[in-house]
Amino acid sequence: MRILSTCLGSLATNCYLIELDSATLLIDPAEDLAALHTLIHGRAIDWVVLTHGHFDHIGGAWAVPKAQVVMHQDDLPFVDHAHPNHPAIHRFIADGEQLLPGVEVLHLPGHSPGSIALKIKDALFVGDVLFAGSIGRTDLPHGSMKMLADSLKRLVALSGDFDVYPGHGDFTTLDCERQINPYLRMLR
Repeated sequence: MRILSTCLGSLATNCYLIELDSATLLIDPAEDLAALHTLIHGRAIDWVVLTHGHFDHIGGAWAVPKAQVVMHQDDLPFVDHAHPNHPAIHRFIADGEQLLPGVEVLHLPGHSPGSIALKIKDALFVGDVLFAGSIGRTDLPHGSMKMLADSLKRLVALSGDFDVYPGHGDFTTLDCERQINPYLRMLR
């Protein structure tokens, strides 16, 4: 697995390009098309995965016309609001689904109803659920601290360590967050 990343848009959204043996995924392409095309650099993108439907994670989703755009259905209203004339979401993904062999979907609601993470080998792409030293906001429409707490407990309970790739800010590891993240420590 090869992971490339760039920071896109006015809210500095982390966008990830993941090259697997079987496919290439683009996660959370924000609306900075020049930087997005620099990241893609002629690669054939098979899947665009939206970790949630907030505007800062979806703006470039349809700039890759041959890719299949996927997300959790509970966040479709956010996409409809931010981009009323958006092209179709090709498929909705659900908790426990294998998007591809070795690419597992984790439904982690709280920041938004349809927030998801992708677990690929020893990496977690968590969107705005977990950050280095912090957690996602729940004060936005349809956010829920109770649901986010349950989702974070689920992450903390994963066996082993994972590299954590958040939707904003620095990369971290799950072990590091288990030890130093004050929000995760409060969940114990």
